[in-house]
Amino acid sequence: MKNDRILSLKEIAHQLGCSTRTVRRYHADGKLKTFQAGGASSTIKMRKVDLDRVIRGK
Repeated sequence: MKNDRILSLKEIAHQLGCSTRTVRRYHADGKLKTFQAGGASSTIKMRKVDLDRVIRGK
């Protein structure tokens, strides 16, 4: 299913219309349902279905 897709940091930023730095800040503040696969030093990821919910305002 397409909504089960995992998005990269750049894809998240593009969809939200903001910078990757802003996405990192939202991640640190707990404002997005993001995760870091592989530990704290790995890049931020997010499921498409979760991002779609943010965009729809739910």
